Amino acid sequence: MDDDEDVLVEDEEWLMAPVTSSRAIVTVSSTYEVGGPSTAMFVGHTFTTMASGVATQPQMIDDLCLRMSNLEYRHGELVKKTVKVSDTEVADSIIIGEIHPRVATVEEQVQVMASQAVQVVQTLQTALHVSELQNQQLRTRMAEMESREGILMAYMLWMEERLTVLEKSLLGPPSGT
Repeated sequence: MDDDEDVLVEDEEWLMAPVTSSRAIVTVSSTYEVGGPSTAMFVGHTFTTMASGVATQPQMIDDLCLRMSNLEYRHGELVKKTVKVSDTEVADSIIIGEIHPRVATVEEQVQVMASQAVQVVQTLQTALHVSELQNQQLRTRMAEMESREGILMAYMLWMEERLTVLEKSLLGPPSGT
């Protein structure tokens, strides 16, 4: 944008600068009468006093023609720039129009993936909970078995003692006494 602003400032300076005709300047002592005969004399700034019936000098007409040509040229350049900017804006809007459906599709895919991720997390949490319950049940059974093993060992020791006592009583008193 800075380049465009520099060009506009330069163009304004160029348009406002005094214009000298590229044609040969011929000094004519008489004046042209615009709009028929007139007795009005040329007074003040050439641009503001030019009206129907006012005498105008050839140099002033040449300057105004040149300035008018400059303005027409600049107008054409501005129209070209406007068309170029307009074409760029249309191209941008087309690109944006093409991108919008793609973005919408990606957003839908993201929503589906997020929903699937939530379902997977819920499934994993359920599986973890089931595993924790099974682990707790196994620990409980293990503790019960350890307890039963202790009881069984106590019974086995008691039975072994009883068996020893029974064996002694069945065999009778020892014979050496």
